[in-house]
Amino acid sequence: MNSDELLDFALGQLEDPRRRACEEACRCDPDLAARVQKTRRALDLLADDGAMFSPPPGLANRTLAFVAQSPSTHSILDYVPARVPFRWADFAVAASIFIAGLLTLMPAVQRSRERMNQAGCVFNLQQIGSSLAQYATLHPSYPAPPSHRADAQSGLFVALLRDAGVLPDVSVLDCPYNGKCDLQHARGLASFEKADDLRKTDPAAYAKAVCWDYGYNPGYRHASGQYGPIDARPASMIPVVADQPPDDALLGDVDHNSPNHYGAGQNVLYSDGAVRWHRSRLVGPHDHDVFLNNNRKMEPGLDERDSVILPREVPFNNSEAR
Repeated sequence: MNSDELLDFALGQLEDPRRRACEEACRCDPDLAARVQKTRRALDLLADDGAMFSPPPGLANRTLAFVAQSPSTHSILDYVPARVPFRWADFAVAASIFIAGLLTLMPAVQRSRERMNQAGCVFNLQQIGSSLAQYATLHPSYPAPPSHRADAQSGLFVALLRDAGVLPDVSVLDCPYNGKCDLQHARGLASFEKADDLRKTDPAAYAKAVCWDYGYNPGYRHASGQYGPIDARPASMIPVVADQPPDDALLGDVDHNSPNHYGAGQNVLYSDGAVRWHRSRLVGPHDHDVFLNNNRKMEPGLDERDSVILPREVPFNNSEAR
């Protein structure tokens, strides 16, 4: 007899054939008979005898008074210790999280700053291109000194633009990628004549004034055999202004780019006003080095397709044939 049958037998809920079988089993097994009697006594205690009980007098009032005197609802702050003990382990975990976040964030901030400075350099060259375009509407060529002043430095194309009143703000001559450039002295370059005279009379003051970050294409050798400036016409393959060339010691090595972007490349402004980024000094199929002419010299180009961006301190006509 299993437990369910024993319970049904004790409650008297078995059918006759099974009930008689259980009674026969109890007669043959005294232990089973004792278990059945014990189960019936326990069931009798659970049975409802119908007796009614009344609560003690005043139980409801005493219960309400007890609830009213109990403390108000607890907040979570009641379970916080009055003083949290300092633990170095907690400090180490907080410091680790802070350092990990900082190490994750810093490269992203640096990349964002570099992209912003790169965009700033492009914007500056576009502004210079706008000034050159205005100059070209008034002259047949881009800025160049008179033929008897060909020894003037190519950086003075800025003074020629200011002479023409098309470059009012010299701050566009500062490439933001390589840090801040002090251009307060450059604002004093009111005209080409005064700037070139300053070069001859006070070289130190002149050096402070001509300290911007961009180089200029002074022109090329024309069909007449004479060197001259670039014709004022839009062309997508003629560089006019670019990030300054590397130092003389590195200028002959084609693998060294402009220092403005720490050797990563250079922005180049073309005569059609476009600004393009070049990771090498190659700017066209016929111009393998934007900083040297096709004779590998720091001189004006040998022909119209040979463009050269000279450092600002190099004369417009820095050729042996001048």
